[in-house]
Amino acid sequence: MSTIGIVVGSTRPGRFSIQAAQWLLDFANQRGDAEFVLVDLAEFALPMFDEPASPLYAPVQNPNARAFAARLAELDGFIFATPEYNHSTSAALKNALDYAYAEWNFKPAGFISWGAIAGGARAVEHLRGVLAEVKVYDLREQIVIPNFYLKFDDQGRYGFGEAEERQATPMLDELVFWTEQMASARAVKAGQRELVGAR
Repeated sequence: MSTIGIVVGSTRPGRFSIQAAQWLLDFANQRGDAEFVLVDLAEFALPMFDEPASPLYAPVQNPNARAFAARLAELDGFIFATPEYNHSTSAALKNALDYAYAEWNFKPAGFISWGAIAGGARAVEHLRGVLAEVKVYDLREQIVIPNFYLKFDDQGRYGFGEAEERQATPMLDELVFWTEQMASARAVKAGQRELVGAR
């Protein structure tokens, strides 16, 4: 069974991303066709990228970054839970993407985003370009939550319901399918790397 990480893309106090990621985790795990887990960037406390070399060329040296990369290596696919800050994703999420390379490669990704009228769609469009460079294959399907702050109850909780579930189901269908298909592709690529290293 594939293991898919829901990457919590904000680290600030009071972040909505925990609500969104936890709702999606619970909803996705009801399906039984993959294991979904949270990958909370706040737990890794990554510094702003300061490695002597890109992870494309050398392993990261920071111990927190090594732990983060090791967690990514265990996963078969991703869902990025991203806010929209100034028409883009969060600095924390972009920084995390920069801290790994091979651990991202040849895995599919979906998205859940939120914001004002655009629902975080502009953040996702920026993410797609970055993900292409680290060889993450983005799905067309995504969950978009516009004007999310208008649906909070008195305790600041968002009212997730049928509207979000209708968006989530086709995205999860595609994501589970492609995690299974791309597992064999990653095995081929790993074999190719071993052959190159042996020469």
